[in-house]
Amino acid sequence: MKTSIKMRDLTLKNILIILTYGAILVLGVIYFEDVFSYLGNLIGIIQPFIIGFVLAFIFNIPMKFLEKKLPISNEKRKKTISAILAILLIILVLVIVMIVVIPQVVENIRTLIDNLPDIFAQAEEWLNYLFEEIRLSPELLEKINDFQNHFTQTFLSTLTTWVPNIALGVSHMTSSLINVFMGFVMAVYMLFSKDKLIRQVKKFARAIFNEKHYQYIKEVVSLTGTTFENFLAGQLTESVIIGVLCYIGCMILGIPYASIAAIVIGFTNIIPYFGPIIGAVISSVLIVFVSPVKALIFLVFSTLLQQFESNLIYPHVVGSSVGLSALWVLFAVSVGGGMFGIPGMVFGLPTFSVIYELLRRWTNERLKRKQQMKKKEEQI
Repeated sequence: MKTSIKMRDLTLKNILIILTYGAILVLGVIYFEDVFSYLGNLIGIIQPFIIGFVLAFIFNIPMKFLEKKLPISNEKRKKTISAILAILLIILVLVIVMIVVIPQVVENIRTLIDNLPDIFAQAEEWLNYLFEEIRLSPELLEKINDFQNHFTQTFLSTLTTWVPNIALGVSHMTSSLINVFMGFVMAVYMLFSKDKLIRQVKKFARAIFNEKHYQYIKEVVSLTGTTFENFLAGQLTESVIIGVLCYIGCMILGIPYASIAAIVIGFTNIIPYFGPIIGAVISSVLIVFVSPVKALIFLVFSTLLQQFESNLIYPHVVGSSVGLSALWVLFAVSVGGGMFGIPGMVFGLPTFSVIYELLRRWTNERLKRKQQMKKKEEQI
């Protein structure tokens, strides 16, 4: 009797849960735009917390490395000193970038702006030469001229429209800088309070879920953290190495805009698979207006550099941090980029790696259970 009452209560509870989730889903579909707008506003409000969490995750990578290397017996003191050194290390890297790299970039940008009239004149000269060689018909030339005039007018009108939005853009930039600063402060707090925050989250999770679900969630979180940590550490280290090698090579070969090309190659290299191609194309477009021969040399050099990176640097620095074949890497980057743009291309790979590993474990577990059931049936 008691068992039937418990079963009835359990069934009623499941029905109520299903109806509740169904109602929430229907309301979400009906008021999709309002929900989406509300979520956008909510993300904007908690943006400093999101930035702080991401920065804390990045700071935690060198902090864990320092915890293993520091010869200090007191664990609390070791963690505190490791956190301080990790923050100082990242600040030192940013200061070096600002002192060494930014002046070079500013000088290259100033040179590029000064050369813009010559670049436009050279491009026009190339087009005129191309039209004369191809011997286009007068009607087609007239259409090309009309298109050129229309494009110029559209470009000028677009610039005129953008001018009033400069103040708004400056306001957004100021707001973004404030959010980054607040996120940095929160990241420092999270780093020093990491153990306490983890204990609070674990305690809350144990209160909500049963032990089986709690252990599974803990396993998934651990796998996700390890995968993202290994991926980011390896990818950032590799990007710095490639950027430095690119800058040294450009200086030796006398390629213009060496610092800009190195930064572009370094940043785009964070994007798996497509990043090196994007960086090489963007840099070549800048160089080709100064010297087409240098642009060709840069393309050859960047191709050789990427081959060197793929065969020597990547296996040692990044290694098998994601554990995916080339086909799945291409799939993850393509889907992530198509859904979320550049952030999706960067984080799509470790995300898909976690999903792939969970599916692999689930598949192996299911096959193992089926084999055990088959053996029991054969014994019977």
